[in-house]
Formats: sequence, structure tokens, C-alpha cells
Amino acid sequence: MDKRTVLVVDDEAIFRRGLRHLIGTSGKDWEVVGEAKDGLEALEEIERLKPELVITDIRMPRLDGIGLQEQIRERHPNIRCFVLSGYNDFRYAQSSLRYGARDYLLKPVDKEELYRVLDQVERELLQKEMQQEKRLPAQSAAASSEERERLLDGLVRGELPHARPGELRRAGIEFERGIYCLVVELDKDSVERTRYERQEAELFSLYIRQFVEEALTGVRAGFVFRRGESVVALLDAEVSAESREEIAGLSRHIAAKIRREGNLTITIGIGGGVHGIEEASKSYGEAKIALLYRLTSGGNRVLLYEDPPRQEASSAKTPLTHRGYLEQALLEGGDDDLGERVREGIEQLCGSAASPGVIHEQVCRMLLEAYGLAVDRGLQSDWPEGRDIGGALQGALAISSRTELAAYCAGMLRSLQALIRRSDEGGGMHAVDKVVRHIEEHYAEPITLGSMAELVYLNASYLSSLFKTRLGRSFVEILTAVRVREASKRLLHTDDKIASIAYETGFSNIRHFNRVFKTETGRTPKEFRETLRPDRAKA
Repeated sequence: MDKRTVLVVDDEAIFRRGLRHLIGTSGKDWEVVGEAKDGLEALEEIERLKPELVITDIRMPRLDGIGLQEQIRERHPNIRCFVLSGYNDFRYAQSSLRYGARDYLLKPVDKEELYRVLDQVERELLQKEMQQEKRLPAQSAAASSEERERLLDGLVRGELPHARPGELRRAGIEFERGIYCLVVELDKDSVERTRYERQEAELFSLYIRQFVEEALTGVRAGFVFRRGESVVALLDAEVSAESREEIAGLSRHIAAKIRREGNLTITIGIGGGVHGIEEASKSYGEAKIALLYRLTSGGNRVLLYEDPPRQEASSAKTPLTHRGYLEQALLEGGDDDLGERVREGIEQLCGSAASPGVIHEQVCRMLLEAYGLAVDRGLQSDWPEGRDIGGALQGALAISSRTELAAYCAGMLRSLQALIRRSDEGGGMHAVDKVVRHIEEHYAEPITLGSMAELVYLNASYLSSLFKTRLGRSFVEILTAVRVREASKRLLHTDDKIASIAYETGFSNIRHFNRVFKTETGRTPKEFRETLRPDRAKA
């Protein structure tokens, strides 16, 4: 049989020569038929050589690897593509998945990893050729990797076993003994910020999947696939305590290997063993529950599902569930300060909670309190953005990492903070000015800091601090000054009795009025009137 053909694309000649040597000495049925130093040159070589596989670097002059893959997908959809990338290329390289890249190779290229890639492409090409030769419908041949992943995804969701069991068998998805489900997730706080942003999750999960596949090869039969940002493994094993311990040990080996070789840490949740394919979704659900305990134990763990114990009432809580504290956090400081408060609150909560359920309960309470603040200000149509509060709560309940939970909650609260600030700025009058105006107009009525805080939708302690910041005087000092001023006017310009003036300017009794008035003016009300109005000395 003629050898399979591959085109190597890289702007560095040393990498091109290295790949040519590795492939030429592999003993595989592959040969390098051409090289190109950038995407434009590669397109010309593809037209001339018609290779079955293109291995391309990401960063190249003129036309980079992303653009090259886009062109290949449009012009030559049958050609396979693999990507060469370094750790620092993750952010740039993630787009390659959207253009059909089947996998990627990490620089410097590992020989065994390269051979695994070539074998994978070889298998896919053989499957396709068998389908074409026999002219069988696609479902009668071995399923492609994409189709198999679709079926496995449906399996763990509990949708396929009863509806289309024959389709699973034709795809080779069968288990002889029992099933254990593993769910593997990256500990995102183990990755430098420059190496990871949320849109790059596909590349990291692909990288982790490769580690898991290699660790299981020849050791344990099963299937490995990606589901969102997670990597899922369904392992064929007897349902027994011995199997459970063996799988836990294998999982610890995988975690140690990826930590050592990939400089990443992962957390693995292991579901309980089930006897039939129709129960695969049960083991998957248990593995996801086990992963939630990363909130209380931290990452870099292998967590086995066990029936959760009955929880006693827990004292674990975060101050962010208190409306006043939360409101103050939203209204004071900048984005960084709010984010730090949320991070500290989540860390405190996770460190003291007995179970993930307690943590999620407190987080939901915090978001509901925030929603109450949004309602108070008429902002509920704008927050949470793009969804209702129920969707926001579901988003929090799906998170099993402390770092991610803190980031999620901080993002939610920052968006509310921005809305509140825009609303306050658009209102035209500062909250302190509104309160002062109310005091000026209603000084004779009972007025408290609490009632004024409710008037302007603020926490009382925060409103008090605003008075100090804006006016340099406390709320009580301003209220007292207004009442004494109005009382002074009446003492000078009316013949009303002092007791009547006291009550009509908001003082609860004459004794209190006398004491406060003297503190403010240095004279009692009677002395004030006699000194400034001798004609009323005997009034």
C-alpha cells in the first residue's frame, strides 16, 4: 500500500526538518511529501501535492495557521489538520478548533505523541475508505470519532440507551462488566492568567483528554471524550470495592502525570459503579456531585462519590448575605475592592462549610439579596443581564471550583454595581443632598438615620459615612443644626412660647431642647431670646 502523505508547515526550518526526520524514521505508513514556511506557500503545495494530513504551526508570517485552516476547510474539507503550539499559544491557537483541527501537538514535539496522532488519522482514513468501498450507510460502518462523542454525550445524559441502543452497539460502545464514570476538570487557578481565559477552555480540555487517553491505553478499557470544559471517561470494570480502589489509584496517577508534565493541576470526580449501560448517566451524575466537593476540599484532588451524610445545621456563612454589608460593598470602592471582598467571602465560606450544599445555599442567598437591591432601585429588568435571577442561580450551582465561584459572583455583583452607579448619576441629586432637602422640609417630623436610609435606598451605616465624606459632618449634626436654626428664627421673630417652638421644630421635650440649643449656641433658648430681643425678656 502506498504511504499516507503529510505536508509540514512551519516558518522555522529546524522544526520542519525535525518532523520530517521523526515521521521518516517512525516505521509508520506515512511520509512527508512537502514543506511550507507559511500559509500561502502551504496552499500552493496543497494544490500540487494533495496531502492527506497537514501539520501546521500557529504563528507564521503572511498567512498564519488559523487562516490556513480556514482556507483548507473551505477548499479541501477532506484534508486532516493538526496544530503545532506552545503553552503561550493557547489563547491564539484555540480558534483552530473552530476550523476543524483534529488535535494539536505541543512544542517541542514528543515522538510518541506524534506517532499517536498519525495512528489516529490512519484509523479515521481507513474507516472512511471502508465506507466508500462497501458503499454502506454511515451508520453501518464504524462511527467516526465525532459521531462516537455525540453518542457518548447522549449516553451520560441518559437519552440514548432506551431510544437507540442499536446505534450504540454499531458504534462499538459496549461494556462487558460494569461502568465507572470519571469527570476530569482543570483547576483553573493552577494556570497563569496569561495562559488561560475562559474562551480557551477547549484547548485545555483537549490537552487533558490526551493525558487521560494515554494513561488508560492498555490499562483499562473504556471511552474518553470531552463534554464542555470537562473530560469524561467511561471505564469498563467490575462493580466492586477492588475496582473502585484501582480506578482511584489510576486517577491519582493521571493527576500526578499531568501535574508533572503539563504544569497543571486537575480534580477528578469518580461516580459509583453501575452494572448496565442504561445506568451510565447515574454514575456520571455521581461523579459531578463528587466534583462539587472541590469547593470544600480545594482542587488537585481525586474525589469519590459517596452518599452524602445528613447535614447538621451549619454556621458557615458569608457576610455578603447580609443586605447592609452587601449594599455597602456594592456602593463603596472600585471593582478591585468588590472582587476582593467577594473572594474573601467565598474563601471563608468554603473553608468553614460542611458540604457543597451549604456553600451553594449561601451563595444563592447572596445573589437573591443582590436581586432585592436591584428591585429596590428598579433595575431588575437590567440585572441579571441576559437572563432572570433563576438562570443566575443555576449558573452558580453548576460551579465546583472556589476560584471560579468567586469569579462568577464577583462578575455578577460588578455588573450590578455599574448599573447602580449609572442610575445614581442619572438621578441628578446625590443621596446626601436628597436627605438634607428632606430634613429642611420635614424637620418638625420624627426623622431617623434609618428612615432616611430607606428614603434613598441605602444602608444606614453607609449613608452615615456619606455624610462625613460629603459634608464633613454627621447626619445627627446636620439634623440638629437645621432644627436649632429654625428654632432660633422663631425665638427671634415670633412671640410663641418656648415649649411650643421646641415641639414644632422636632424636639421631643423641652428639657432636650434646652440642652441641645445651649450646646449649639452657648445660650439656653430663654437667654437667646432675652439677649437678642430685650423687648421680649419677660415673655
